[in-house]
Amino acid sequence: MFGFSKKKKPANALDEFIFALYGNPPPKKRAKLEEAINLAHSELLLGIINKQKVIEQSIALNAGPVPYSTHDLALSVALHFFQQSTNIPSLSEAQLMARLQALQWLQEKLVAPLLVHSFEEVLYKLYKP
Repeated sequence: MFGFSKKKKPANALDEFIFALYGNPPPKKRAKLEEAINLAHSELLLGIINKQKVIEQSIALNAGPVPYSTHDLALSVALHFFQQSTNIPSLSEAQLMARLQALQWLQEKLVAPLLVHSFEEVLYKLYKP
């Protein structure tokens, strides 16, 4: 009523996504890059993907506008590699462990629920038995 609201109107689809994932206004960037890299590489991808590729993808995503938490960034990085058709055969077992890990992080409130839902949906479609 008096213009005190800090909510912003989404300027584009990316803003809408960020608001849906993190609320409006979204939090400031808070991902610990090194920790996210290690989580993605070791816990989600089980060391199967070259660590340098994981580092590069982590840096690229972290540089974008999405205010990832550390665990959200790790999930997003891992999802990038799980979705690549050339990686599907080598990551088929890792994806099961990653899905369980994502659910555990969700229970511990370390990840955004919408992100875990999306992660699960994508992996189910790509890796279903």
